[in-house]
Formats: sequence, structure tokens, C-alpha cells
Amino acid sequence: MAYTQEQQREHIRELQKMLYELSFIDDRIPVIIPDGIYDRETAQAVKTFQQLYGLRPTGEVNHASWELIAAEHFDKVGSTPVRLDIFPKDRIYISKGDRGLEVYAVQALLAVLAEAFGNFAAPLVTGIYDDETERAVGAFQNIGLIPVTGSTDRETWNLLAAAVGNV
Repeated sequence: MAYTQEQQREHIRELQKMLYELSFIDDRIPVIIPDGIYDRETAQAVKTFQQLYGLRPTGEVNHASWELIAAEHFDKVGSTPVRLDIFPKDRIYISKGDRGLEVYAVQALLAVLAEAFGNFAAPLVTGIYDDETERAVGAFQNIGLIPVTGSTDRETWNLLAAAVGNV
């Protein structure tokens, strides 16, 4: 069976998640958002890790780099928490004008991230998907390098949950 693009993205996302979590322990490692795309930011985080841990700093992940990143992650962070997927099953997205518990959840996640990182304004947690919530979701999507719609779809929800889970 061939190595699929989705498998590759998942492995990249796993690498990014380990580096992201390690960046909270060692602030010399650049913070990256796990998105499954091996971009310049990911390469720089890998290169920094390699420099810090005595590997040849190439920015590319070979077997030695992967093993050391995984070992350091396990040693310093421990096992990965089980993913909680609670996006509403009967909806494609949550958007302006919607009300309810899922809107409270989106707003609460945004509030946590806005406080932790300060790179966008948090909406008030009201349970109403208003202009302020739409702007905050759009800002988060822009930072997370996913399509900016201002609506919360499954991809946005999962990235919000993953980001908060790593704060």
C-alpha cells in the first residue's frame, strides 16, 4: 500500500504537535500551530530543536531527529491526551446568528487562546454568534492558516480544541 498524502499530513501534524508542546517547556523552540503542512515555520522549529539537542541543524526530519523529538516529548510532556471531538454532529458549521451551548464553547475556547497569546481580541462569552465572535474566529483561522470564513466548521473547531488543549 502506498504512503498517502493524508498519512503524510498526519505524520507532519504529529511532529508539529510534539514541537508545539515542547515549545511551552523551552521557549527557544518557536511556537507552531499543528496543521499538517511542512512549511518554513515547521522547518525552523525542527532546525532550532536540532541545534539545541546537538543534531545537525538541517530543518529536515530524519530518523534521528524524529526519535529525539519523540523521546524529549515523552520525557517532558508525557503521553498525548485523548482527543475530545464534540463538534455538533447535525451541523456543518456554526455561524453568525446561531445561539446555544456550542456557541458558548467556541467563545470560551477563543477567550482562552486570546488571553494566552494576545494576538486577537476575544469575544464576549454570550452564547450568541455575533460580529465580535465572527471576527475572532476569522482572526484565529488566519493565524491557524486555514480558510478564513468567520464561521466555525469542523476544521476550525478541531484546531481551536487542539490549540486550547496545548495551552
